Amino acid sequence: MARPEELGEEAGRINIAKEVISSIAALAACEIPGVFAPGGEPFPRGAAARRHVDTELLGDRVRLSLRIAVEYGRVIPELVQDLQEKIKLEVERMTALPVEAVDVEVTRVVFRKGKE
Repeated sequence: MARPEELGEEAGRINIAKEVISSIAALAACEIPGVFAPGGEPFPRGAAARRHVDTELLGDRVRLSLRIAVEYGRVIPELVQDLQEKIKLEVERMTALPVEAVDVEVTRVVFRKGKE
């Protein structure tokens, strides 16, 4: 399949809503073990997850900001780096838009039941 930049102007334009990009980022966050929603519950999927992801379109570039909680015992810098890389990869792969940054704010540590 040809990328949008390969099609040229004759093929038309593609507009991707910020909500779609936020959903992609949220779904990618669900795939990283130890990442929870800021309230400590499992990271939600779909529209509910978008409230934890802010998407900013800067021309043809994307900047994302997420708020998360982290499971106790995880190495936060490593977990956040894995999260940033996964989100960047998925957003770029699915939208063909370059991701300028993925900012992550860790707001809480979550203790899983049975591990307290």
